[in-house]
Amino acid sequence: MDAWASKGAPDHVWMEDVFPRMASLKSTFAGLTSCDEDELAITTNISIALATVASCLDLSGERRRVILSELDFPTDGHVWLAQQKRGAELVWLRSEDGLTIPLEAYDAAIDERTAVVMVNRVLYRSSAIMDARTICTMARERGALSFVDDYHGIGIVPLDLHDLGCDLYTAGTLKWLLGGPGMAFLYARRELLPTLEPAVTGWFATREPFSFDNQHLDYHPTARRLEHGTPPAPVFFIAQGGLDIICEVTPARIRERQGELTDHVIARADEAGLEVRTPRGRSARGGVVNVGVGPEAGKICHALLQRDVCTDFRGDGLRISPHFFNDEADVDRCFDELRALV
Repeated sequence: MDAWASKGAPDHVWMEDVFPRMASLKSTFAGLTSCDEDELAITTNISIALATVASCLDLSGERRRVILSELDFPTDGHVWLAQQKRGAELVWLRSEDGLTIPLEAYDAAIDERTAVVMVNRVLYRSSAIMDARTICTMARERGALSFVDDYHGIGIVPLDLHDLGCDLYTAGTLKWLLGGPGMAFLYARRELLPTLEPAVTGWFATREPFSFDNQHLDYHPTARRLEHGTPPAPVFFIAQGGLDIICEVTPARIRERQGELTDHVIARADEAGLEVRTPRGRSARGGVVNVGVGPEAGKICHALLQRDVCTDFRGDGLRISPHFFNDEADVDRCFDELRALV
């Protein structure tokens, strides 16, 4: 806002403020996730990231299967369901306990007909952590692409993207990264980049966007080829602030502190006689504890908000999600207020 007010001319703002901020964001995120900046694209949300990659693939041949789980975030399913018109065949893996999907299910499903294996590193509803590294290895060994959606893990569960071994990865800044909505990162393994020619594209995906050549499509050699049109500049400055905070505190320290706080959430839920729908072991869960409160979960969530207690709900469960800046007193107050509502 200061740049717009003081400089006025759009070219100055873009060249001196917006583009350098985009480069800074990629640099910061690359450091956070142990990948290279030129393997990162910036887009607006996970749905667009998924749709962009899907548009690169030929789903009319023998490899047309997309492996998903019923516990993945809904947009993952929605995007790939839309690809059925292009030949995609969806394979849904089922959960026996409602908390997680066993590795054996992926092992049985991935075969020579598989094009893409989707995996959420942390499941949004139960907060169970998946063994994404093993699943990515299975996909690679069988000639399929692996695509990790990490919206619910980034920032709180340490990550080394190159060690993870995925082909594609996406995560946004809205949740644990404290950066608000309207921005997501899309990672593509460097060796894969030359093969990705998206049909969902725009002028910022080209080698020379300011050539203003509207009759030739020459993709950028880096992951920028997965970007789109004019980007939403203001959100980048908000996102940078959130990333800076997380990088200062570090996901490793956040993970340790969050484990203590979620242990306390589980203990308070047990005291209240409320069912815990999240793995109890620290190493098996992310930052959310899903607590069963019954069919009025939505009303309870909103009533808590009126009492200045911020939670969320899914189905009949309340999602309680302490971050590193919370303390045990916050958790106690949440359950003290909850006691009057259930």
